[in-house]
Amino acid sequence: MPTVIVCDWIPPEFGAVGQYMHRRALGLAAAGQQVVLIGLGQVGQIEHHGLLTIVRLAAPKLAKTASIPRRALWAFNNSRRLLGEVGRALRDFPEGEGEIVVTGSPPFLSYLMILANLFAWRRTLVYRITDFYPETLFAAGHFRALKWLEGPFHALRRGADRIEALGEDQKRRLVESGFPAERIVIVRDDSPISDWSRRAPIQRPFSDDKVTLLYSGNLGVAHDLPTLCAAYEHHVRKGSDRVRIWMNGQGTRVAELQAFCEARDLPLHLTPPAALEDLPEVLRTGDAQLVLLKDDFWGYVLPSKIYACLELDQPILYVGPSESDLYLLLAERPSPWFHARPGEVEACAGALESLADSVLAGRDKARR
Repeated sequence: MPTVIVCDWIPPEFGAVGQYMHRRALGLAAAGQQVVLIGLGQVGQIEHHGLLTIVRLAAPKLAKTASIPRRALWAFNNSRRLLGEVGRALRDFPEGEGEIVVTGSPPFLSYLMILANLFAWRRTLVYRITDFYPETLFAAGHFRALKWLEGPFHALRRGADRIEALGEDQKRRLVESGFPAERIVIVRDDSPISDWSRRAPIQRPFSDDKVTLLYSGNLGVAHDLPTLCAAYEHHVRKGSDRVRIWMNGQGTRVAELQAFCEARDLPLHLTPPAALEDLPEVLRTGDAQLVLLKDDFWGYVLPSKIYACLELDQPILYVGPSESDLYLLLAERPSPWFHARPGEVEACAGALESLADSVLAGRDKARR
């Protein structure tokens, strides 16, 4: 079946959704399907790779500090442009044939696509749900006076023929919103890293007597930063002072983390997002991985970084709700992991101590 896949940023641009959709498109084309992948890029261009066509629409990057109204306008305008390009791609498919796979990024994209498909295209539409909108806006504390709009959005979401959820927690949220359980399929992502053999020389940011706790990826409103910050200060000032935080990435809350550490003279190493080909060595340079999620966001957001972290034989510190599939995935792994719920500062500080014990004990064992 010919397939159109539409998302936001396509590699080499930074963005987890685009990375996964690019891999999906490559896999379908390799299996003999005609595929059109449509998304955004800094330069508009069309590429042909056998059965795969990649269409990039030129779009400006939006500053992380942009206001919510400006973000909404950017998302709507680019969703509208992507919608038009999907319509053009479908004209090359036989009447009534073809499957559309739409993601939830940009935020308005999936709803515009569902409407267009109901009234014009009438093809099979699969919604690969990533972050939930508008639920994530309300979970972040924005526009709560408009929470009554959830009902109409839920009704519109039911116009999708099928929803691919990232996990059991998302399926639970979808069923609670009225989406039929029989039309939900759980399709987990996998690690975006296909080749772990790359060895790019990356210098450790801290001395060998310290444990480097790495956060790699986007740090935004869905991540529980206050619990971590308070626990980290406690660990440095009143604990064993063995853990050091390395922030490799970007996001709206990176400046907040930096300001907190600078105001309290806490060690912090900041680096920009690593290119995907350099990510294996960046992750290996850390001694342990950090995963964060706020209570209100479980089932609405599942950080994709977890899949690369799970493939590493390294300890993981998860600060977030146990209702999230992050907890479920970690509980299934044999390697050490440590957990604290949002707001549990003492438990998080204790987890930092246990993490340090685990890493340093493993290091001593390797030397013997």
